[in-house]
Amino acid sequence: MRTDLSGIGLVLLITIVAGGIAYIGDRVGHQVGRKRLTLFGLRPKYTSTIVAVATGMLIALSVTLVALVGSQQVRTAFFRLSQLNAQINQLQAQAAEQQNELNTTRNSSIVLERGAPVAVGYVVDVTQSEAQQMKGFSTFFDDTVRSANVTAERLGLLPDNKRSSDPDVRAGLLTELREAREHFASIGDANVPILFLPIAPNNLFRDERITFTFGAWADRLLYTNGEEVAHIDVEGGRPIGAPDYRLLVTRATEALVKRGMPVPFLGPPSGFDPARFEAATSQLARVRGRFRLVARSEGPLYPHTGIFSLAVSLEPR
Repeated sequence: MRTDLSGIGLVLLITIVAGGIAYIGDRVGHQVGRKRLTLFGLRPKYTSTIVAVATGMLIALSVTLVALVGSQQVRTAFFRLSQLNAQINQLQAQAAEQQNELNTTRNSSIVLERGAPVAVGYVVDVTQSEAQQMKGFSTFFDDTVRSANVTAERLGLLPDNKRSSDPDVRAGLLTELREAREHFASIGDANVPILFLPIAPNNLFRDERITFTFGAWADRLLYTNGEEVAHIDVEGGRPIGAPDYRLLVTRATEALVKRGMPVPFLGPPSGFDPARFEAATSQLARVRGRFRLVARSEGPLYPHTGIFSLAVSLEPR
């Protein structure tokens, strides 16, 4: 607040000084014109011009001097700006270098990325009693901890010591089950089995403790065998380029996620059958006309399918 008041005071002071000088210049110019005074032997009209110009210069000089006297920032801007800019550029370069070094160091230490599966999934039959569901889910939790600890030892992470027999852990598992059942019932999947997949909740770095959370998906049929997942329109007689391939991959990924395929299963090794894709693109180079490059499910596709492959075929439009 004090800084704001000092700035306002400086502006007012500059305004008053500039107004005073302008008034004096006006009065001097008026007297010069009325009395037809001359300066350096010049004609009166030229003398008036000189007075007006001098007044403007005096206003600019006075404003500058007042600003310099009244503000440290103005003095810095006038006399040390280039030096400050050089320091700023140097500091920004150092900060960027340090950030890159930090990112490189941390990225090289990432041993398990956020969202990566920690262990295999487990499908809960929601038509069973809650006691039966909890029995199976608790066994699955303990199996996941054991599997995660094997992974932790291999990756340089600390082990997880939680057990389903711990009252707090058991209460958390029961909450997970109930919230998942209620969520899928609310969207029309009341009697559909639920796939629980243990995934890393965040990037895990070497020497950190391994941990996981559960992602939940309704384990219903997503695609029947041979059902179209996505397609792109292509022209015969030309090779498929990288943008075409990326577009097909993007459309297939979006369609799979929309249907309910777990995101952790969408990366490699899941994806297009390389042999089928190469055969379809080679066929396209030998034909003429308008076609569709179609990605289709190979076999029935459920969330619990895990790693999957999509066939690619060339079809006329």
